[in-house]
Amino acid sequence: MKIFRSALLGLVFVGASISINAHATDASITKSVSPGSMLVLPNGGTRMSQFGLISSDFPRGTLPKRKTLTSIEWQTTWYPEGEGETLELCYFRPYSRTEVGCRAIQPNSSGTINDFNNQRFDNGAKVTIFHRVNGGRDVIQPVGQDIVTFRYTY
Repeated sequence: MKIFRSALLGLVFVGASISINAHATDASITKSVSPGSMLVLPNGGTRMSQFGLISSDFPRGTLPKRKTLTSIEWQTTWYPEGEGETLELCYFRPYSRTEVGCRAIQPNSSGTINDFNNQRFDNGAKVTIFHRVNGGRDVIQPVGQDIVTFRYTY
């Protein structure tokens, strides 16, 4: 009976140490980019802002840890001289050329997308914001930058 209690007590301590070390850490990475000048042709124009992640974006010592996306916060610029501007935010898993999915967002606005929660997130992941216009002058300029904040756990 004494051996059984000692073994049971040992299992309780092992279980306690596992649960203490198993909690996740929340983190975020914010990036900003200007989509740049847009050439508007008779059928419209497109520009994009890309937010790719590299190893130096992550805290030291976390590269080997598994990371999971929890949300993407965004703030967009716009092309005031463009006509019928639409935007789309697309998420790409690390080193993938195919997006997980894309969501329509609004120009000159901000918000949070939870559609890609629990997706794999790491070095090589990226978000692309596409700006599209139906018409406008020959070359148009954005009035600011697009900003993306990746929220994740590891």
